[in-house]
Amino acid sequence: MHRNVDSAAAGIAPSFGAIKLVSRVRQCSDRAMGCLCCGAEPALGALCRTCALAVRPCDGLIADHLHSTLSAGEAEAWLVDGFGGAHPVARTTRIGRNRDSGLMVLASSVSREHAEIRRTETGWSVHDLGSRNGTFVAGVRVQDRAALPGRAQLKVGDVALWFLPDAGHDSVQRPTTTTAGRQGKLVRYLLEQGNVELCIVIGDDSSGAGALLWRPAGTERWSERGLAPLEFQLLRVLCIRGDAEASSPSPIRGCVPTKQLVSMLPFQSKYANQENVRQVVLRLRGVLAEVGATGLLAVAPGRGYYLACRIRSSQAAIPTEIPAG
Repeated sequence: MHRNVDSAAAGIAPSFGAIKLVSRVRQCSDRAMGCLCCGAEPALGALCRTCALAVRPCDGLIADHLHSTLSAGEAEAWLVDGFGGAHPVARTTRIGRNRDSGLMVLASSVSREHAEIRRTETGWSVHDLGSRNGTFVAGVRVQDRAALPGRAQLKVGDVALWFLPDAGHDSVQRPTTTTAGRQGKLVRYLLEQGNVELCIVIGDDSSGAGALLWRPAGTERWSERGLAPLEFQLLRVLCIRGDAEASSPSPIRGCVPTKQLVSMLPFQSKYANQENVRQVVLRLRGVLAEVGATGLLAVAPGRGYYLACRIRSSQAAIPTEIPAG
C-alpha cells in the first residue's frame, strides 16, 4: 500500500523540504518502553525474555525470514515474533510465503497463502486459507475461522507470534522512515530511470528501515513505500557507492560485491551468506517492479550488484528541534 507525500516533503527543496520529510514520516519514539505483552523490561527487541520464549522461533527460522510489506502508518494491530520484531497489521492482512503477503514468512511449514487476519465490527478474527500445516490460536487449531483476542498467541505452521491489537503507535518501537545521522545530517538520493523517479533520504544509521518515495517522471506528488531494514540498507549502500562513482566512465558504476554485502547488511544471523543477499535482492526488486522501476537493481555476473540509473545527491542539516508537519 502506498501513501502520498507532497514534493516539499520529498526533499526537493534543499533544506526546508528535508525538515518537513522528517517531521511527517519519522516514526520512532524516544521514550523508554516495556515489553509489549506484559510491560516487563525488554530483553529481546520489543519482548521480555519470558514472552520471547513463549513464541520461540522454530528450527531454521531467522529474523530476516519475516518481512512486512505494510507501513507502520497502516497499523491497527501488531504481530510480534520470537526475535522481538513488531510487524504492522492492517484491517485485512494476509500471512504466507507469497511476496505480496502483508506479512511474508519464509518458513517451510507456512503455505504460500496461509492465513488472513481481519477486523470487523465485532472484533478481530483469523481465517485459515486451507494451509497445509494449520493455523492455531492459543494452541487450538482454527477450523476455517476463529476469533483472535488481544495478546493471543497466533501460530502459522511452526511460526509463533503474539497478536497485539491494543499496542499504541507510541508504544511500539518501529524503524524510522528516514535514518537521520547522529551528526544531524541527511542525504537525499534522487534516482531517475525511464518514466519513474525515486528518492530516499538517509543518514549514518546502517541498520534501520526506511521509505522509498517514487513518482511518475514529470509529476509533482510523491508516493511512499516502506522498506524493511535489509531492503532499505541494500538500497542505501548501492546509492552511496553509485554516487561516489558517478564520474566513472564504466557502464557499471557503483558495483558492490555480493560477499561484501554479506558483511555490510544488517543480518541478525551470524551465519548469513551470499544466498541471503540474493533473497534481499529479490525482495527489493519486487518492490521496485511495483513502482515501475524494473531493471533498476542490476547484477554484474561474478562481481556484484549496482543501480542502473542516474543518481543525484544533496545534503541538508536537520535541527535538534523538528517542527510539527
